[in-house]
Amino acid sequence: MFLRTRNNDSVASATWNEFLHGLGSTRDVAAERAKEKAGSMRSTLSDTGSEARHRASLALDALAGRPAPMRWGWVVAAAGIGALAGFAVAELLRGHPVDEAVASLRRQLSHNKEQSEQLFVG
Repeated sequence: MFLRTRNNDSVASATWNEFLHGLGSTRDVAAERAKEKAGSMRSTLSDTGSEARHRASLALDALAGRPAPMRWGWVVAAAGIGALAGFAVAELLRGHPVDEAVASLRRQLSHNKEQSEQLFVG
């Protein structure tokens, strides 16, 4: 009976040591994950804070009656898109049958004008 108690004590001691080792590694993993989450939250809060400061500044400017700053990036983008659209339409209409019809009509009118001038002069 005494032998069983000693064997049970060694098993309990070994189990306790394994438990403590597992608890230590679990604590290390949890601490590492907590640090990662804290870094992520710090970054998010920093971005949120700068956005909040920017919006507050714009709100104060609006309340003070100062005009909103011009967003030149959007103006340049709209001008570029407009120029490209105009160029595309001009290319599509180049050599269009309407242009050819106008040129043909001008030739006929100038030819008719020359004939009528010859009739009146001659």
